[in-house]
Amino acid sequence: MQAFRLTLLCCWLLTLAPSWVSASEHNSSADAFTLGVEQFQSGNLEDARESFEAARAGGLQSFSLIYNLGVVYYRLGQFDAAERTFRELLATNNRVLASYNLGLVALARGNEASARDWFVQVNTSESPDKLRKLAVVQLEKLSADSATWRMAGGRNGYLAFSGGYDSNIAGLPETAASSKGGGFVDVLAAGSVGLSARNADLLTIEGAAYARRYPSDGDFNSGLLQGTLAWSRNRDASVVGAAFVLSQSWFDADALERRYTLEGFHRWRACAGPLGLARCSLFVALAQVSGGSEFEAYDGQWYRIGMSAVKRFGNWGLNGQYLWEVNDRRDFHMDEQFISVSPAHHKLELAGHYELRPRLKAGWTGSVRYSQYRDSHTLLVDGALVTERRIDARIEAGLFLENRLDDRWLMRGEWIVQDNESSIGRYDYRRHTVMATLEGAF
Repeated sequence: MQAFRLTLLCCWLLTLAPSWVSASEHNSSADAFTLGVEQFQSGNLEDARESFEAARAGGLQSFSLIYNLGVVYYRLGQFDAAERTFRELLATNNRVLASYNLGLVALARGNEASARDWFVQVNTSESPDKLRKLAVVQLEKLSADSATWRMAGGRNGYLAFSGGYDSNIAGLPETAASSKGGGFVDVLAAGSVGLSARNADLLTIEGAAYARRYPSDGDFNSGLLQGTLAWSRNRDASVVGAAFVLSQSWFDADALERRYTLEGFHRWRACAGPLGLARCSLFVALAQVSGGSEFEAYDGQWYRIGMSAVKRFGNWGLNGQYLWEVNDRRDFHMDEQFISVSPAHHKLELAGHYELRPRLKAGWTGSVRYSQYRDSHTLLVDGALVTERRIDARIEAGLFLENRLDDRWLMRGEWIVQDNESSIGRYDYRRHTVMATLEGAF
């Protein structure tokens, strides 16, 4: 929606621009400018750029030419040229309009910190009301996006309520899925408190509680409690940090896993390279896992390395993440049978969204996970022992619609499908989930 509004603004200026050219300007330059306006309105951006550049080379130096040339550079993705051109207007009476467009350029290049600075400069009482409102929308969007990855001081809270239908409610990890489906309700609460802050260092304590309930079959209920002690340091263009995480999960009323996790991360607000990526991150983690009295097979460790990044272009956004995980568990032994619960996973996730309106977005999610288990399974099949190594390929896809109700609350509806193909037939399954969520940040 913001890109659409910008287009309307640009076209309005371009339509009126010829009347702003002074009589003293050379006719050939004015003619080239007028031709550029017509070419822009016809969608011929490259021809419009050439005409505007020819008008400027011929001596035309009006505000309308400089502004429209900057717009064409922006639309063509020539962001360096667009930034240089808009900066020429900062010393004129059109500083506010130039600042807003410089914010859009910074956003398109993935430099959200710089974009925020430009939009803050526009969001003042001296700015034209239309531009100020557009800047407020951009600032709200930046605040909502960055809240999911930055560590903030003070007190923060998060609350989510969900309900939906799950076609496969067996929730144990790495086991054969059932064909039993049912409705569910979820509750998730999380919060953080800044313990101390000195210079660029921040120490926080975080907590989270989660519960899923299946009214039709309580045997598949699950829950989680988690506490985190985290340290982070803000640098000029990035954040580094480390955390200790203690968590306990339950399956039905039985303790499933207790995890002691150490992790470290490095997050960059803008990423190097020609792709224009933003919010790049790299993290490593390791955990010691203790299974409950019924789940000793999950005793052991896991190790993870992951990286992620974000790409924005106009009203579109794209998030990507790669995760590599290795498990070293006790595994399951029963008489002559053996089941490995020690997989190595490679997982690639992509998610995209499009902003239909400033507070409404639609999108998709997708992932591919390849899993290879460390040791071969030995299973009893038709009265005979069969030994085979388990290798899985799981594909997940989903659609969602998200509506931000106000600065704190949003509604989200989503549909997710999983399809797992395994070298051992009993682990093949297809699962679909439909759910609606109300979530708020405080």
